[in-house]
Amino acid sequence: MNRDTIYASLTRYQKTAISIIRVSGPQTKTILQNFLKKEVKAKEINLRNIYDSNGEFIDQGLILFFSKPHSPTGEDVVEFHVHGSISIIKKIELELDKIEYVREAEPGEFTKRSLQNDKIDLLQAEGLDDLLKASTETQRKRAQLAFMGSVSSKLFGWRDELIEISSYLETSIDFSDEELPANTISSFKKKLDKIKENLLFAIEKAEFSKKIKEGVKVVVSGPPNAGKSSLINCLLDQNISIVSAHPGTTRDIVCSTVDMNGVCVNIYDTAGLHKTDNEIEIEGIKRAMELLKISDIQIRVVDGNDHNWKEKLSEIPVVNRFTIDLINKSDLKKREIIKSSNEINISTKTGENLDTFTKTLKENIESVVNKGDNPIIFRDRHIKITKKILECLNSIQVKDIQTSPELVAEDIRHALTLIGKITGSVGVEEVLDNLFKNFCIGK
Repeated sequence: MNRDTIYASLTRYQKTAISIIRVSGPQTKTILQNFLKKEVKAKEINLRNIYDSNGEFIDQGLILFFSKPHSPTGEDVVEFHVHGSISIIKKIELELDKIEYVREAEPGEFTKRSLQNDKIDLLQAEGLDDLLKASTETQRKRAQLAFMGSVSSKLFGWRDELIEISSYLETSIDFSDEELPANTISSFKKKLDKIKENLLFAIEKAEFSKKIKEGVKVVVSGPPNAGKSSLINCLLDQNISIVSAHPGTTRDIVCSTVDMNGVCVNIYDTAGLHKTDNEIEIEGIKRAMELLKISDIQIRVVDGNDHNWKEKLSEIPVVNRFTIDLINKSDLKKREIIKSSNEINISTKTGENLDTFTKTLKENIESVVNKGDNPIIFRDRHIKITKKILECLNSIQVKDIQTSPELVAEDIRHALTLIGKITGSVGVEEVLDNLFKNFCIGK
């Protein structure tokens, strides 16, 4: 049990119409008595005068009280909704500091107490973290799945099935003279196979779900002066990338992030791919090639005004099945207009066919993102642990269930421990420290 009572101003030292001060811990009722001089009912909004320790009036505000365990943190919780005056906030905080075992909350400490008191699990806490960081509609929806517990429920379902199998095995160990019935072994195998199938599905979907969280990688590649930077500027409708008529301007990778139909998209402008002796340009080209290998969508851009454009296009390696080929500078008179379903004629100068390109890009993004539908896990930590769980279950042989139930039981116990590491029930202090240090004070 936490001995300290914590508080935080949710709008600290900001001039606002309303400020909220949140309090959680064993001293909450004492604080209410000190400030209000009378009791308030739980889960009701109360309009009350607020006083300092000398009985002098501070402010009038709305008081919202939750008694434990029926509160966000599992402890007694109160919120003071007062006028948004900096002086009022400072005065209330000064009075709070006078009370023994009352201190200002650390970043994420309210959420941490919710976790410690089993109001949420680690997956929900991580979902809240992602929700607070969400910048697109798709990120918000995925984060809400975790925060509202739908992700946890699937993991707990696997856990419960493994516990059921484990209990039967433990019984068979205690009564080793009796063999497990064949139908029981068959039932175990079916359940294990189903769990393993779900684990494989979860791992597959997680790889794509990460793209929603981290952003879809779109890499623009091509020879120098083909119009890559201009294309990105047109796409973003703002001058973010460096644009110059001189070849080799973009020597390093430039990343721009944009929201496209609710999806976070990271667009990378890379160094021009060409033969050169310049060490800086060589390094830029090397980085561009490395980035292409991990891209989700590749855009190849060439100058259609160059009579060798077909050759230059073929020199750009295709490393992604989602590849869009753009033949730029269709506005030039001497430029040959290509009639092909595989390439799109564009002009970054006049905007010709940029709408066609944008539509194609959005369709490709949707194809990438949709592979991440119905995610169960979504972080690198989850993926690594889930793969270990799968390894544990894959090591179980049908014959071992009958001949060596203690070995099978040990594998299942290990798998259950690993599930606990995902949900936060075992061995996750380091994870918690890293998670909550990024939370704001008051969360």
